[in-house]
Amino acid sequence: MNIHIISFTQAGFSLSKRIQNLLSHAVSSENFEQITLSFGGKAWDGESASAYRPVSDWVEDFFQKENALIFIGAAGIAVRTIASFVKNKASDPAVLVMDEKGKFVIPILSGHIGGANELARKISALIGATAVITTASDCNNLPAIDEFAAKNNFSINDMKLAKDFTARMLENENPLAADGMPEKKEKPLGFTISLYIKNDILSLIPKCVVLGIGCKKGKSSEELRDFVFKALKTHKIDIRSLVQISSVYQKKNEKAIIELSESLKLPFVTFSAEELNKIQQKVSHSDFVEKTLGTDNVCERAVFASGASMLIVPKTAKDGMTIAIGIKTINFEIPEELKRFKI
Repeated sequence: MNIHIISFTQAGFSLSKRIQNLLSHAVSSENFEQITLSFGGKAWDGESASAYRPVSDWVEDFFQKENALIFIGAAGIAVRTIASFVKNKASDPAVLVMDEKGKFVIPILSGHIGGANELARKISALIGATAVITTASDCNNLPAIDEFAAKNNFSINDMKLAKDFTARMLENENPLAADGMPEKKEKPLGFTISLYIKNDILSLIPKCVVLGIGCKKGKSSEELRDFVFKALKTHKIDIRSLVQISSVYQKKNEKAIIELSESLKLPFVTFSAEELNKIQQKVSHSDFVEKTLGTDNVCERAVFASGASMLIVPKTAKDGMTIAIGIKTINFEIPEELKRFKI
């Protein structure tokens, strides 16, 4: 997480420097890649301030996922400044507001997915402030499904389903919350963790799927993309579960694979024939591929070389392209309060 702090008074700026120092030396400081300070409309480099620029420009620079924006000043300034940049809870960054005396830390945007609530608690503990958390699940001491997903790097198949799940979980824990509301016939309350496409239930999608790809030189990006997407659709694999594309070293400059990885925003990793040949798992064999590339199989071996524990789609070939799909083992712990809702 990159943290960007802006203040508007001398007292606020002193507080921002104190927070920067404390977070930089916190036990979990490795989670903070960058902590920058600004004073009013001026960026601070640690020694001097730059020329004035509008606060809205500062927000525009840093208003992106994986960031946290902290305003030390009036909440109204923060609300008015971020208003035109807010899109949706799945992509908005964490935004917090603090008073210049450091009495209160208030998350006002992306409390769960963006991590604003957790950051507010951390800062409050470091400076002796009060974290003002207003999200319903936190107020009722219940785990938030979207926060659980964010902590484990899971995607959520449908944010409306996540919102409905939280609302119904709160009603389940506190029957008075539904008092006076019209009765609705609901499906059983629950969620699943799955790499497969789910449309009728809340699903958390782990990033654990590896694509192993073999590709004849010069294949078009459109051909490869269509081939891969059709395979995913056929096997009902949610595209959000993809974590890596892998192939043999000789394909490191293959345009079609590179453009596919860029469009999916996935790392493209290649392995030498020697590395692929060390794989002990059983794979299909091709004399032609072995003669050409020095290994008898590219796509399946590349999947295993990437750390996958098993294949879920073995080698599939079409017009000079091959694909294999495997999954990595991931470790996560479901909060006790959520375990009873897992389907």
